[in-house]
Amino acid sequence: MNQISVKYIFNIFSGSTPESGQAFFWDGDHNWFTPDDLGKIGNKIYVDESNRKITDEGVENANLKFGVANSIIITKRAPIGNLAITTLPSSCNQGCFILEQKNSDINVKYYYYYFLIQKDKLNNLGRGSTFLELNADEMKSYKAPLPSLSQQNKIVDYLDNEVAKIDALIEKKTQLVTILEEKKKAVINQTVTKGLDPNVSMKDSGIQWLGYIPKHWELVKLKYVSNLKSGDFLPAENIKEEGDFKVFGGNGARGYFDNYNHEGDLILIGRQGALCGNINFANEKFWATEHAIVCNPIALFDYYWLGKQLELMNLNQYSLAAAQPGLSVDVIKNLFIVFPPINEQRSISNYLLELDKKNGLAVKKIRDSIDLLKEKRTAVISAAVNGELNAILS
Repeated sequence: MNQISVKYIFNIFSGSTPESGQAFFWDGDHNWFTPDDLGKIGNKIYVDESNRKITDEGVENANLKFGVANSIIITKRAPIGNLAITTLPSSCNQGCFILEQKNSDINVKYYYYYFLIQKDKLNNLGRGSTFLELNADEMKSYKAPLPSLSQQNKIVDYLDNEVAKIDALIEKKTQLVTILEEKKKAVINQTVTKGLDPNVSMKDSGIQWLGYIPKHWELVKLKYVSNLKSGDFLPAENIKEEGDFKVFGGNGARGYFDNYNHEGDLILIGRQGALCGNINFANEKFWATEHAIVCNPIALFDYYWLGKQLELMNLNQYSLAAAQPGLSVDVIKNLFIVFPPINEQRSISNYLLELDKKNGLAVKKIRDSIDLLKEKRTAVISAAVNGELNAILS
């Protein structure tokens, strides 16, 4: 199929940003799309409204040009190649291009499908040291097919039908993964707080999130089971992509360091950051930074069982309100936990490890099938837009 430069099919232009400090430039009626908008739409083809809008004064301040409705907006950085078709006249910031059709003898949706499978190639054309960016000359000179309008229409009709079928299958499988994860969480909650014996005598724990617990289980404060202490400061430049010992910070593993400050089967609680309260398990020598709380045992317990209970407690709810949310060790160590006999802890732990293994295999199988469907989706689109499906064009 013959190809020509995109600049002969579309008017191509970018946008800019009004001054952020001027309130009267913002919250207006005009669409102003950014890479962030296009990164959040998933498989949606059409976009109606941008997250932020600008006023007439904002349009004038930034000297913005608007593409007509039914134009393609495509990101040129952060990352390159996310795209959608507008349903209303729209502008964009400097992180996007607007592709506005030059005449009526093209089907814009055909070119949406075409650019949908060009993402890797467009990224390879990006330049820049801080982040990759596609410049206007590269975009304008990029080659695209130019089949007849009737052929474009046939290809679009075919792809609308086939892609919808594949997307429906992907959605069903994605929902199944969610159901499996929700069921797993429910089983963990039941097992950690009630045990494995459905006929055991129960008592009211007096703690709302726990409810009734086995009568012979104890309620203790975390500080009587484990010594909680933050790790040690480690400059960011010392954390490498490879090394001898894992480094754990506030949001889990961050990289590697050539030394360690803890070893053994230990639980780590994220102390600082948006994800503070997250739970990680370490079973080797590692370095914990000051943004992680290490749970060192002072009583005999199964660390996997305790870690699962800490996950259920949603420790993030105890974070202190600040620009950088964080957990207070004093608050966490005074929280109550259920404490069954060690033999029951181990039985629960073994049960949950087996559950995690079985669930993980099931989820992996579904996600692998989703990946295959996504590959099929790309292959179908590629074959169609490049004229490789003769039956469509005949």
